[in-house]
Amino acid sequence: MSEQRRRHLRNTPTPVVPANFVHIERPANRSLGVAVAGLVTLSALALAVVFALVAFLFTPEGTVVYVWAAAAGAALGAAAALSALRRSGRSRREDFVRCGGDPTGMSDLMFGVMRGRRAAGGTWEVPPQGSGDYV
Repeated sequence: MSEQRRRHLRNTPTPVVPANFVHIERPANRSLGVAVAGLVTLSALALAVVFALVAFLFTPEGTVVYVWAAAAGAALGAAAALSALRRSGRSRREDFVRCGGDPTGMSDLMFGVMRGRRAAGGTWEVPPQGSGDYV
């Protein structure tokens, strides 16, 4: 097998050689940044509401408990979203660089929300988007 397995990719970064870059259509960095912020915000809000509802089931006396539950849910939701984006973004970034794409200016979080994957032929393919972009 000439290619390493995914679990070994975390410890050995793919060399980025600017001479090998090819033009690959991808969304703008601003568009990807807005998508990251939106996903993290929605995850934080969703878990804040869930934690507050769970606290409501136990009918505590003070309203401070609801605030603490919502704050804990928001923190956990944001941390989980960032962790998932970073984990998926690392492998997608490796695939993007292997296809010859230029990762300059893009973080792992941006790759986490970016659609696309490496095709069997070694090229980068992006599925059609309904809106045309990520915003």
